[in-house]
Amino acid sequence: MIQLLLPSRSTPFLMVTLMFFILVLQGCGGGGNGGGDSNADPTGYYINTGDVQGGAMLVNDLQAMVADNRIIMMSAGNKLLYDGTIININGNDFTANFIIYTDGENPVAATANGTITAGSSITGTLTGTGVGSGTFNLLYAATNDQAAVVVSAWRSVAEGGGGFDLFGFTIDGIGNLVHDRDAGFGQLFNSCKMNGGVTFLNGTRLYRVEVDLTDCNDLVVNGPYTGLTTTRDESATNDRLIFSVSNGNYTLSGEFNID
Repeated sequence: MIQLLLPSRSTPFLMVTLMFFILVLQGCGGGGNGGGDSNADPTGYYINTGDVQGGAMLVNDLQAMVADNRIIMMSAGNKLLYDGTIININGNDFTANFIIYTDGENPVAATANGTITAGSSITGTLTGTGVGSGTFNLLYAATNDQAAVVVSAWRSVAEGGGGFDLFGFTIDGIGNLVHDRDAGFGQLFNSCKMNGGVTFLNGTRLYRVEVDLTDCNDLVVNGPYTGLTTTRDESATNDRLIFSVSNGNYTLSGEFNID
């Protein structure tokens, strides 16, 4: 007797099971990223007690603002601004590209790699020449869970920073940044007027800055600039404005006092 080989009722179940195991095996293969471990989040303000060791200058007042993929480190005492882009975070490890400005100009390129300990610190090594070399250490500020009182009436005067002695502006209650006082005579940003706005970055104490510089005596520094700002307690609550904008060739950055 010829017997017909009919499909078993269990075949669909076996096929679904087989497909499930194939998908599981595909998900387990390759990657090398620790089986999907989450990456550290460096977002926040890092207090001005950081340092750079082994570079062209001894820095012991390094502070930083980190948001999205941007990391801006500043030494007001040395008039240094390290403007970086984080290009990769893998677990706690990161790599970044930096442009480093001295006194508001003289950009130098460098790369960096290091370690992020979320909510605690960032350490890294700069690979480049001159100010683009050395190892840096940053400490996460205890005030990161507090809002920065930036969007309010300010009339500020620079204290330290790049390319200027005095530079005033106000930030009103809806984030408009309006020119108030020209930079000092003979400085890089002499006679510049700065207007634009700041936008609060939710879940942080940071603000994104977008401004235009116009009417500068040195025409090459005119144009759009972007950066970050926040406040730090110095002798009273939120009395020091940490401000930095740059355009790839120049940076207007420093610490500002309420005037």
